[in-house]
Amino acid sequence: MKYSILEDPRYRHLAQPKSVLFKILSFVFDLYANTVLTFYTPVKVIGRENIPKDTPFIFASNHNSHMDIAVLAYSTRLGYERFGFLAAKDYWFDNDFRQKFFKNFINLIPISRKKNPESLDLEDTFTLSKGFIGLGNNIIMFPEGSRGEPGVLQRFRKGAVKFSMGLDIPILPAVIVGTENAWPKGESFMRPANITIKILPPIASKDKSNLTEKAYNKELSTQTKKLENMIIKALKEFENK
Repeated sequence: MKYSILEDPRYRHLAQPKSVLFKILSFVFDLYANTVLTFYTPVKVIGRENIPKDTPFIFASNHNSHMDIAVLAYSTRLGYERFGFLAAKDYWFDNDFRQKFFKNFINLIPISRKKNPESLDLEDTFTLSKGFIGLGNNIIMFPEGSRGEPGVLQRFRKGAVKFSMGLDIPILPAVIVGTENAWPKGESFMRPANITIKILPPIASKDKSNLTEKAYNKELSTQTKKLENMIIKALKEFENK
């Protein structure tokens, strides 16, 4: 029988209904996060009407704090369990304890950052992602790739657009302001601060089926620049208020 990534015991849960344990732990986290984000670091949500109602999406925003994932999920009112996050296979999945422990309360989708015999092909990550969104779930991605310094937007990478085109789902851009004060980079604990998230109009996925390799790469660059410009513009609007 031919090997299928969807049958691999380390990953197959991503394309299956959530376990009872996962649902319970997700509910507990939602309760905790909603309490914190309502009373301790109150979040103002603008543009909730832009959230797609009939299709999964890739939620993409600027990234300055560990809080950003929780703020993005909170802003949608969909629940934490409806979101997945790309995670380094060599760190989160190749360690047996981490893999078994974290799969009970967070949707981590493996992606290889090192080339070795155990690496996953990008197509494997796409296959797992398709199985995951096929259950009505969504994916959070940070185009900067890592947390940046407050007020300094790093160059956007093409991953969000690549996954949008590969999975044929829209990108939902957003701008988060205030998490850099509520949980600054390098700090161990949160502090009281007001947070605002503005959800921008979605960017429809582009059909890549008839594109040459050159046209595809150009489209990746064009759409990534469009996403970056939307977020830069929204951030400047906040600065000018």
